[in-house]
Amino acid sequence: MRSPHLLAACTAVLASALSFCTADSYGQTAVSKPTQLSDPRKATAAQLLSDPATTAWQFFVFVNWPELSGNRGVPDPNRAIGDPGATVWESFKNESEIYLLDGSRPPAWEVENEIPMASLHKTTSRPPAPRSARPTAKQLADYGPVDSNWLHFLAEPIMVDGQQICDADSNVVEYDVRSNRPYFDYVVNNPAGYPLYNLQGQAAALADSNFTFNFPADTLEVKASWRILEPGVDPSRYWTAIGVYYDDKHNLKIARIGLTGLHIISKKLPNWLWITFEQIDNPTTTYKYFLGQKGAAIGANINYNPAVAPINQLWQQALAGTKWQYYALMNTQTQFVNQSQQPTLLGNTQMETYFQPGSSCISCHALSSIGPKQNPRLDFLYNHSTYTGIINFQSIAAQQYPGQTFKDMDFAWSLRNAHNVAISTKKKKPRTKTVAVLEGPRLNPAPPGKPISDDMPDNKHNNKSDK
Repeated sequence: MRSPHLLAACTAVLASALSFCTADSYGQTAVSKPTQLSDPRKATAAQLLSDPATTAWQFFVFVNWPELSGNRGVPDPNRAIGDPGATVWESFKNESEIYLLDGSRPPAWEVENEIPMASLHKTTSRPPAPRSARPTAKQLADYGPVDSNWLHFLAEPIMVDGQQICDADSNVVEYDVRSNRPYFDYVVNNPAGYPLYNLQGQAAALADSNFTFNFPADTLEVKASWRILEPGVDPSRYWTAIGVYYDDKHNLKIARIGLTGLHIISKKLPNWLWITFEQIDNPTTTYKYFLGQKGAAIGANINYNPAVAPINQLWQQALAGTKWQYYALMNTQTQFVNQSQQPTLLGNTQMETYFQPGSSCISCHALSSIGPKQNPRLDFLYNHSTYTGIINFQSIAAQQYPGQTFKDMDFAWSLRNAHNVAISTKKKKPRTKTVAVLEGPRLNPAPPGKPISDDMPDNKHNNKSDK
């Protein structure tokens, strides 16, 4: 469908090592169209800091490279950016696969179990049907055509402040959070042996004065925002997939979805590298949403850094012919403050809509925490205000919860999704096999394009569980 000579990630122009980087210290580099895949995590910290905007685009291309079929989170060097099929980040573990509701150990990395299949199948079996069961490619084609063959569970219908936005049809924008294998391995098999995938394991880590949360340097996390693409909505400028989500009545729905925003964070830097991209039509195609009513259009990202515009143009031209040409870097964040000691800001209109003036990804995530049972997390919105600039973790903990002990969790707010270990006295019953019943807007006939077909590899992986 698309030419195999389209770019992988190109190499940034390397400058001398920098010990400090401001939010507007971007240079301009020529973007060629190499065909070889490149992993930006192999660069040194100084190389990444020498041109953060180019670094951001390199990460964007890397995580959106096609996945090697049957190998979650691994790029396929023989394919090209923009080719149909699951991307690298789409095949990362969904937070619902890591932090199970009963606090139990998650299945092995290769197991795909993000979809709440019992609800999707409408089965009454107890325990529910295997979560790894999948609809067929033909069933999914009824909702297409789509670019990705990954079936997304959109586990979060609200933003971190509890609010929502919508599209022109008043469909709420939905979210999923995903993490790569180094993240997963650390949560499940960290050297100290704590089961960080449940609250009891995190509490044990809190009690151990010798334990410090410290993710591996090659850790990646992604948060994505998606709009529902109703029949008749032009999908040509969106990366598309099939999404499963709960509506406001907690009914499970399935629909074609279009990517509107993408946060990418990397542990390559001590304070992590923070990157955010948006679909270029967001200002006029997404809307504020209150009490079930569509409000004003979102408008432009107020934290957009105009200095990245030339680099955006270079990369968008290099990605011409793919859906990725319709996405733009908003900004990056590498430090809490700039050279003038003013707080750096970073936000996405799809994820931090209502508090953009005080949105600082790095400052917010510096408050990721585990504390006592009665107050296990610090509040990033305190007295209706966000934190920006340099974070003194223990001072803030003392301010919010005097006399209580908290430990930072290395900027990983996703750990807050951990649950208590369930205690059950019921005898387990054998699982039953069921057939999926899908509900949602269908496209019949499908518009022009390449729908998912039976010979297209789906995202069903090896279902061997950890012993």
